[in-house]
Amino acid sequence: MASMKSAVRRENPWAFGAVLATAVVSLVVGVWGRVWNLGFPPKPVWDEIYFPVMADKYLRGVEFFDLHPPLGKFIIAASIAPLGNTPFAWRLMPAIFGCVLIALAGAVGWYLFRDRVAVPLLVALFAGETILIVHSRTGVMDIFLVFFVVATFLAALWARRPGQVILPAVLLGLAISTKWAAFPVAIPAAYVLWRKGLLKHFIASLWISGIMYFAFVYVERLIIVTSNPVQAWVEVWNWHLAAFDKVTAAIPHLWGSPWWSWPIMLRPIRYQYLVDTDAQLRVMVAIGNPLVWWSSTLAVLAGLFELARQAITRRLSLDDPLIPILLGYVLLLLPWIPGTRIPYIYNYLPIYAFALLALVYWLVRIWHGPRFGPWIVVAFTFCALAVTVFFLPLATTLPIDQDGLMQRIWFDSWFYQESPVPGSGCTPPDPAPRCN
Repeated sequence: MASMKSAVRRENPWAFGAVLATAVVSLVVGVWGRVWNLGFPPKPVWDEIYFPVMADKYLRGVEFFDLHPPLGKFIIAASIAPLGNTPFAWRLMPAIFGCVLIALAGAVGWYLFRDRVAVPLLVALFAGETILIVHSRTGVMDIFLVFFVVATFLAALWARRPGQVILPAVLLGLAISTKWAAFPVAIPAAYVLWRKGLLKHFIASLWISGIMYFAFVYVERLIIVTSNPVQAWVEVWNWHLAAFDKVTAAIPHLWGSPWWSWPIMLRPIRYQYLVDTDAQLRVMVAIGNPLVWWSSTLAVLAGLFELARQAITRRLSLDDPLIPILLGYVLLLLPWIPGTRIPYIYNYLPIYAFALLALVYWLVRIWHGPRFGPWIVVAFTFCALAVTVFFLPLATTLPIDQDGLMQRIWFDSWFYQESPVPGSGCTPPDPAPRCN
């Protein structure tokens, strides 16, 4: 992709140092938030009642049905096997993947924008994003999905020679083997490779993605359904038929949220609500950093307007980083629009990764724009870090009192008084304080 560096004004070293320092602090806060006290809560939260249980069944060879491909559960099983079926073991692999994701985001910043300020900006935003912290310390699939989606896009940016396109094909296979929702990332990856003259090599390598996907499903069938290698292929077919049937089952849920509400963060999910022994609340909410979240939505809208303006004025550059960014955002969002399945805000996470890229696109533009542009960017990153710290108790279950909780619940739709569906893992104990 084309460099966004300014050829007119020298970079402000003090401002860059301030951004770098903020990124380092955000990194420390973000990594700490991902790994601190992983064993708490000591019981399953949200979909931990499903995925770690399924992962343990792999290890015991017990049959079950899940409509998602198996890779994410295999990854959780990899930590349960040596450490036992404990909350810490369920959450260890998501925490590791969540930490490495920060490094991947920084690398995307360099390869996509070719601008050194983009690297600490993306590190700061991915490290300090509270909803990514939540899903990095929860034994569910979504952080693996974001990881492989970002890794696929990064590999496409990195590839320079025909033989290197194998890597994005492999990572695409891993992404789809986690959740089918990852498939659209193939398009922005293909666009990037097309601009390098590598598209036909990438298309020729997609069989690798398919082989990897079917291999994981086949191995899963061998583990939990049949040891007969021929019958296992029949079971692969049967599983797909059942999964395609289930994937369109729109079962209402209190915490469900339509796709159009995700960019405005209308309905986060309460994962955990407990009263500690000292009457402090221990809360976990799948909620994003509001400043970063809403700014990223504005960045996407501004990006769409900018590309339209360039197209109308015939100044559109096919190497503009906005094009693959918005391709990723729109195409990953598109499958959710028909509403054939009840979605949740965490389904937005791989889409949100591209929204963060759009935000950094504009921050880099501001950095190289007006005279005080660098300090505007510094102020934004500092405020984003401050908001992360403010919302950290809701991401990490740090003790908080009732007043502190309500200071962070800005809208009624962010935290319901009613108990969620029984068995969801987030029903408060009795007695528990009312939260509105």
